[in-house]
Order: sequence, then C-alpha cells, then structure tokens
Amino acid sequence: MSAAISVVDVEAIVEKAVKAAVQVVKDEFSKLLKDVQDYCSLLEERIASLESNAQLSHSNTYELNLTARLDAISEENRRTALATNDLEQFGRRRNIRIKGLQVKADDDCRKVITNFVQTKLQVHIKEDDIEVAHTLPVRRVTTQSQSNTSNNASVSATANYNSTIIVRFRDRITRDKVIRQRKLLKSTKVTVIEDLTNLNVELMNRLRRSDDVEKCWSWNGHVFAMLKNGKKVRVRPFQTIQEVDI
Repeated sequence: MSAAISVVDVEAIVEKAVKAAVQVVKDEFSKLLKDVQDYCSLLEERIASLESNAQLSHSNTYELNLTARLDAISEENRRTALATNDLEQFGRRRNIRIKGLQVKADDDCRKVITNFVQTKLQVHIKEDDIEVAHTLPVRRVTTQSQSNTSNNASVSATANYNSTIIVRFRDRITRDKVIRQRKLLKSTKVTVIEDLTNLNVELMNRLRRSDDVEKCWSWNGHVFAMLKNGKKVRVRPFQTIQEVDI
C-alpha cells in the first residue's frame, strides 16, 4: 500500500500549479498588451498621416483657389487693356506718322506735309484736308558754329530737325490714299506709318524680334505678320505666335 500524500505535499503541488497558471496568464496578458500597443501605434501613425494629408489638401485647395482668382484678375485686366487699346486705336484711324522728313523750326507743318504728299506721294490734297500736323523733335542736327550759339533766336529759326511728324487728316479716305502711296518712298530715308498705340508699337517690336516671323505690318490699326511657315496671321497684344498659329 502506497504512502498517503501529506497536506504539505498537496499544498506544494497546488502552489506550483497556481504559479504555473499565473505565469501562463501573465504571458498571455503581456502578449495581448503588446498587440494592443502595436495596434495603437499603428493607429497613431495613420491618424498623423491623415492629418498631414488633410493639411496638405487644405493648403493645395487654398493655393488652387488663389491661383484661380489671380488668373481671373489677370484675364480681366487683359480684356480691359485690349478694349482700351482698341478704343484708343480707333481714335487714331485718321492719323499717320512721317519719319525722316526734315522740318525747320519756323516751318508751317501743314504746308510742308501738303507739298510732300503732292510731290513725293503723288496724291492730290489741299491744305484744308489736313486737320492737324505737328512735330515731335527727336534729334537736333546743327553745325559746330550753331551749337556754340544755341541760344541765338536766328539759329533756332533755321535749324533742321530729324522729327516724327504726326498728321491728322479730316477723313480716313484721304489718309488711306496717302498710306497706299508710301511705296514710292522705298528709295528714300522718309517713312510713312500708321499712328499706332503704345501697346501696338510694342507688339510690332516683339514681332520683329521673333524668330518665327518673316515680316510684319499694320493696316487700319490691326497688326499682321507673315510667318516663316508661309502663314499670314493677325496678332493682337498679349498673344504669342504659338497661340495665333494654332
């Protein structure tokens, strides 16, 4: 017959079993706690990422809205500038500018222009056909003796100017006749051009510098260009050659 198990042995066995069970529970709890901590860390990373994306999205939306507003303002300013330019150019429809024609300080511009148009351009006009004619002095041509006595009234009265002369005719028909005859001035130093607005002058200068343009000209305030691909186009201020060519 086997010896009976004492109370002490039973207590030892129970204590050992309890410790083992507690250790298992601790291990499982530690594992569960680590899983929860890892999951919380993952959630925190995802929340931070979402907040960052939300801020970026808000920033991008603000920038897009600001860009759209600026583009709208720029387009409105462009339309206003074009409308103003067209109106100003329309007011110059009876004007021409003559460059390279020497005029004395005491000359009557209307008489000089009338004689010039009749003799050089072979267009019969009367002095009354010219409403206004005046010079915009650019460079004074004087001799050395004249420069030493520049304040002398007699010198001022006889000095020649290389001037730009603005002429306004009483009707556009007469102006157009004069413009058409400017081809007769090809062998001279005198040129006859339309009286263009500053915006259209800037456009002409830009076209002359363009590698895509063969030549450019204006007619009735409209600017045209012959491209090197053989295409004739009308160009407006602010337009690029690529926009027009399309």
